[in-house]
Amino acid sequence: MLAFWPVVTMILFILLPAHRALIWSVLGAYLVLPVGTSFEIPVVPSLDKTVISNLSILLCCFLFVREKWLGALKDPAVVALAATFVLSPFLTAFFNPEPLIYAERFIPGMTMYDALAQAAVNAITLIPFVAAYGLINNDERRWQVIIILVTAALAYSVLMLIEVRLSPQLHRMVYGFFPHSFGQQMRAGGFRPVVFLGHGLLVAIFCAMAATAAIARWREARGRQRTRAGLIALYFGVLLVLCKSVGAMILAAVFVPIVAFLRAKRVALIAAAVCITMLLYPAIRSAGLVPTTTISELTGSFSADRQGSLGVRLINEDQLLQRAAEKPIFGWGSWGRNRIFSPEDGKDLSITDGTWIITLGMWGWVGYLSMFGLLCGGCARLLWNRRRLGQTSLTSAALCILLTVNLLDSIPNSSIRAITWILAGAIFSVSIQSRRPKSDRSSASATDKKDVARRKALHVPLPR
Repeated sequence: MLAFWPVVTMILFILLPAHRALIWSVLGAYLVLPVGTSFEIPVVPSLDKTVISNLSILLCCFLFVREKWLGALKDPAVVALAATFVLSPFLTAFFNPEPLIYAERFIPGMTMYDALAQAAVNAITLIPFVAAYGLINNDERRWQVIIILVTAALAYSVLMLIEVRLSPQLHRMVYGFFPHSFGQQMRAGGFRPVVFLGHGLLVAIFCAMAATAAIARWREARGRQRTRAGLIALYFGVLLVLCKSVGAMILAAVFVPIVAFLRAKRVALIAAAVCITMLLYPAIRSAGLVPTTTISELTGSFSADRQGSLGVRLINEDQLLQRAAEKPIFGWGSWGRNRIFSPEDGKDLSITDGTWIITLGMWGWVGYLSMFGLLCGGCARLLWNRRRLGQTSLTSAALCILLTVNLLDSIPNSSIRAITWILAGAIFSVSIQSRRPKSDRSSASATDKKDVARRKALHVPLPR
């Protein structure tokens, strides 16, 4: 299946408008391709489903996209952050040449080859961001993100319900193996759905994002369309409960009402505030300003087992923060050098789940701020452009909340995926639109005009 995905991506770009093909190709690869499978070719990064999907998108953008889609390269903030994100591994390698020895465990020092490999991975990671920045650049196209996300989630829910009833077996049945610990998918006398995402937690946060997108559709819809959208949002709420993930349910419980009832400006303002907090999260966590005790007690009200698991995770984060503080600027680099090992027997003592602590430990503050600067910068920059904040549509504000839900989940879990970068790129273009020339703002593609006409003919409300 991996080998045929470039062909699938080409077909999508040939048959669909470029912005829709981009969204479907990223979501399709994420939802259906196998986890833990890759092609290993010397010199290039491992060709897993994310790398193959991203490279296929890059090829198709050059071959089939006629409009200008490299607008991100004209944005100084994006260029600065992206260059730092791609090139910082070389500085990390320069400051980490020494091997680490723990009893019989030997961890090699970083080399320039390691830095080159990581720089290539980082550059490939940014492809959906750059493409989304250039192609998902108006409210009609951002609305398509919401529509496609809800549509894909509805189709995926059938597979999720099968696994809730029969246990997570689809990945094994289709691809011949189960990609994670089966025991972790057993909760509350039943099963979490895993499908093809690798872990039930990833399915749960995808469902929470789908519920948030569905409530945005409900708010924009009228008449029968509104009733239908409300039922879809309720359906995702029930499905989220069946996913048995406390964190995802809490995030949905907080942010779904925000999208449902607040004005677009306030929705965008909340998302911007959360994103700025994410940028500073390691410092806030190190200063003891995160109410970990309250969070632990709240988790315990749902499940004593989850409270114990969270307690272990929080203790590990404290230890890993101390480890990261030894090399705070450029981090420890790869090969597991950021982890904690027993000096007596070399046993790995670390549990690294959250994207933030992994990034901080491996690449330091420079790597962390460049990566999360790209992810959070679009929302955060709205605060510096107050006029644009006041003009933000509900569609753009809803995308900001979708990104916020995903980013908050990356605190306890490693859930940053290509769809996260799509959202970040689309939102980054929102924050600079008020500074674009009138010709850029007023020019709509023929495809967009056809989509508007089609939606009016079907009595589907346009985003406001």
